[in-house]
Formats: sequence, C-alpha cells, structure tokens
Amino acid sequence: MLTDRSQIREGMTVYSSDGEKLGKVLACSTATFTIEKGFFFPKDYVARYEEIVDASGDEIRLALTKDAFERLRESGDYGAIASGAAETTSSGIGTASRTTGEDVRVPVAEEQVDVLKRERDAGEVRLRKDVVTETKHIDVPVTREEVRVERVPVTEPRDARPGEATFEKESVSMPVREEEVEIRKRPVVKEEVRLRKERVTEQRAAEADVRKERVDVEDESGRIRDPGTGLPRRDEDI
Repeated sequence: MLTDRSQIREGMTVYSSDGEKLGKVLACSTATFTIEKGFFFPKDYVARYEEIVDASGDEIRLALTKDAFERLRESGDYGAIASGAAETTSSGIGTASRTTGEDVRVPVAEEQVDVLKRERDAGEVRLRKDVVTETKHIDVPVTREEVRVERVPVTEPRDARPGEATFEKESVSMPVREEEVEIRKRPVVKEEVRLRKERVTEQRAAEADVRKERVDVEDESGRIRDPGTGLPRRDEDI
C-alpha cells in the first residue's frame, strides 16, 4: 500500500497488477485520484490511494488485475464517476461540482494559442574561388637595328692613303642589336568580395485548430436553449 501520497501527480500512467495499461491520472484529491476514461473505463474512474501497491517514476501499479477491472466495468457500480455525480478534484477543470444548495456549476474551458519562435538553420552561403586561365594578347613596340649597304662614288679620284689599299682579304663586322619581349607576371588585387548578413523581418501566417467547450440547456420538451439568453438555438448554431 502506498504511504506517501505526494508521489501521485497528474499525468502518471496507471497499470493493473498484471501489467495492463489502464490510463493516466486526470486529477488528484485528498483521498482519491481520477483515471481518465479509456478502453477499460467508459467513464472517468475514481480510485483510492489504498489500491496502489507501487508508484515509481511516472508509473502507478494497482492491486487489481485486468480481469478484475473488466468485471468492474461490466457491473458499473464501483469507481466510475456517473453523469451528474458531484466529484471535486484538485484540478477543478472539466468536472461538474455540486454546492451545498441546488446550484450546479459546470466549468467551461477553451484552448488558447501561444505563439513561440525559435531559431533554426536555414542553410548556408559558400564563397568559392576558382582559378581560370586565359590568354592575353598584347602588342609591344620593339626596336631592332638593320644594316644598310651603300656604294658612294668618289667625285674626284685621289691617291689611296696608307693602309687603304692593301690588296689583301679583309672582313669588317658591325654588331646589330634588337629588343626582345620578356613576359613577367605579378599578382595584383583587383577587388574584394564581402559576405554580410542582415536580419529581415517578415510577416508569416500561422494557424491552429483550437477547441472550446459550449454549454447547452435542454428543456423538458427537448429543445436546446442558449444558457446566456434562454432562447432556442438556431440550427446553424448547433
């Protein structure tokens, strides 16, 4: 039997003694706790803390077997919250409660949407350099020397000077020069490519289906009336 009732909290999973899953804890009160309706329970089921034999982590194990719960479900006279019964739990949401007088209070709840934003990776931009080889054609002016041979007749013949007429074989050379083109290459920075991130804010539509509870009042004639106005509901409102 469970001795520390503070171990029991909403959302814990309840199992029978033979390991069958019965459901989750819907709410806790002083002496009992409520198991949500499911396959074994057509209605919310109220169990006593004395029925718990073990509670550890997020799991609760009861003393009854699945077959015992099957028999209880068929009989329908043990543990189930009947429609109109006055069971008040610690959560107070979705459970009708009867006051000391004749008033019956039915909480009406609805879902609200909370919008959260989180950052995620949307991709990346890579900057890659490739080496491209191209041939450049450059016209460069160069200078070279050429030898021109001229024969100039003497206007008035004269006697040869010493050394001018040796009557021997003789050769005279004249150096001829020219410019040649030499290619030298050097790297030059022509431009820069910069990557810069900017934050852009845009409007993005989001939608979600939300549920809300609606209370209808049915009179003795079977007509459904709006509890706020007392007027019969139209067909399109139902």
